[in-house]
Amino acid sequence: MALAIEKNPPPMSPQTILEEPINGTVWWVAHTKSRREKALAEFLGERGIGYYLPMVKSRQPSCRRERFSLLPLFSGYLFFKGDRDDRYHAYTSNHIARVLEVKDQEKLRRELLQIARVIAARELMSPCDFFTEGQRVRVTCGPLKGVEGIIQRKNGSCRLVLTVSAIAQSFAVNIDAEMVAAV
Repeated sequence: MALAIEKNPPPMSPQTILEEPINGTVWWVAHTKSRREKALAEFLGERGIGYYLPMVKSRQPSCRRERFSLLPLFSGYLFFKGDRDDRYHAYTSNHIARVLEVKDQEKLRRELLQIARVIAARELMSPCDFFTEGQRVRVTCGPLKGVEGIIQRKNGSCRLVLTVSAIAQSFAVNIDAEMVAAV
């Protein structure tokens, strides 16, 4: 059952985690057990372990009224930052199936920061396939100015595909072709 929006854990803790330097801690990717992303976020938040759980508002089926909930953008994944002890404590939550090491820390941080910017701009998003080929572009104007991704055409419109390579997942946001330039 989905939680009411106001009962969800915050999407990131602390709020500045994506701007923080490494300082002896590293990013980890938690591959959670089924539907345990929010429970893990609460567990980490209670212990002061920084995390980022990108979530999007989704309409829930209901015949009586319009209902919405927040769902993880990447089902089954949560990003957290800490040292090896924090990683151990995260495992003790019993919400994690495995933890993935992140080879390129700065690349993951940049990718997560771009996702946070798109979510904050409240653009419509939808999950899509992970792409390795395609034209790499940068948004040149509007609230997403500076965001980089791969352009994709679908049903006559353009979509900007943003990727988190550490978990081989992507999502797309609709965008006007005039708003992007080749990188």
